[in-house]
Amino acid sequence: MRAKGIPYGRLRRGPGWYLCRVTYGDRLTRGPLGTALRGLGPATRAALAAARSRFDDRTPTPRGPYVQGVSATSATIAWIGEAPGVGRVGYGRTPELGHTASDPRPSRSHAVVLSDLAPGSTYHYRVEENGGSSAAGSFRTAPADGESGFAFAVIGDSGDGGMAQMAVAGLLERSMPDLVLHTGDVVYPSGKQRHYDRRFFAPYRRLIRRVPIFPVLGNHDVKTQGGTAYLENFHLPFDDPRSCGRYYSFDWGSVHFVALDSELYHGDSGGDKAEQKAWLEYDLSATTLSRKVVFLHRPPYSSSRHGGDSKVRGDLEPVFVRHGVDLVFSGHDHCYERTVPIKGVTYVVSGGGGKRLYPAGESVWTARSASAHHAVFVRAEGERLSLKTLEPGGSVLDHVEFDRR
Repeated sequence: MRAKGIPYGRLRRGPGWYLCRVTYGDRLTRGPLGTALRGLGPATRAALAAARSRFDDRTPTPRGPYVQGVSATSATIAWIGEAPGVGRVGYGRTPELGHTASDPRPSRSHAVVLSDLAPGSTYHYRVEENGGSSAAGSFRTAPADGESGFAFAVIGDSGDGGMAQMAVAGLLERSMPDLVLHTGDVVYPSGKQRHYDRRFFAPYRRLIRRVPIFPVLGNHDVKTQGGTAYLENFHLPFDDPRSCGRYYSFDWGSVHFVALDSELYHGDSGGDKAEQKAWLEYDLSATTLSRKVVFLHRPPYSSSRHGGDSKVRGDLEPVFVRHGVDLVFSGHDHCYERTVPIKGVTYVVSGGGGKRLYPAGESVWTARSASAHHAVFVRAEGERLSLKTLEPGGSVLDHVEFDRR
């Protein structure tokens, strides 16, 4: 007998589909089966919802190679194969490759570290798995000296898989920066593993074969299992043993970049905000680079729907000022806003990576704001930083150069 409101073919696929169709959190499907299940106690219904969540986050589909954690002397090549096996990467400074690194674990998911690379150099690579070859790619290592110029891009609040996200991804592909910072809410609505392919890896598949994306956790990313899928899919820098996947730092040319977890101020139990702040003090005091850029999800200053986050601003702004941070990028509000320098620090909201836009506001600190999908591009040439914000069609929303303080 077929239960009303549930496709018969899906009932036959096994217990995973059964649970996926009959529960959604604490809501049950309609029809005779739903009526019966509504009589279950809260504990049983919670167990069904948990089982559904585990099913939703099953092992992702095969995934092409993407480059992660690039530094001056190393990089990680990650991918998911069709079947378990040993993963190998051929790589070299010419298309003929010449070097090999491997992940000996018999697995579908691989992350192979390439080490002893030359700074400021282009490397070609090809993934090899189970006796065959997969797609090839290339990347450029970070420059080791502060004189070599480079460009980085910033996007945020992107991951819904829609046309606006694809348009911004196309802008990034045409521009091909050396690296991309992502200000969080990488995958909507709740950072589930099953959404990563369509809402992150598919839109950026051509870009990420060549350009590393360095993300931070947003409030939507931590909704499922505290951001477990985020931590599994991204292979982030761990040069400093005091840092962790929720916050980290890295150097690129003349710029020291710091990624922070603003969700620690809003219920993220995966870390401790006091420990992060102590690490931030140490990290910023230890760097010798002339320029410092911080990125996080919730904005210390914003004039749009969410507004500036008083908890983040009250705790972290004095640290930024004390250590001479130049730029702080954030997302959360789906718009663009740049402040005038506030105690020497410029704050930029970049939350127009693809999700539905919010109205742009203005405050006494606002230098420029706009409700538009966009990407921010920053060019670093030694001591000089210049910022240009573009819409997908190429229109310039903002352009400013920063003098050394």
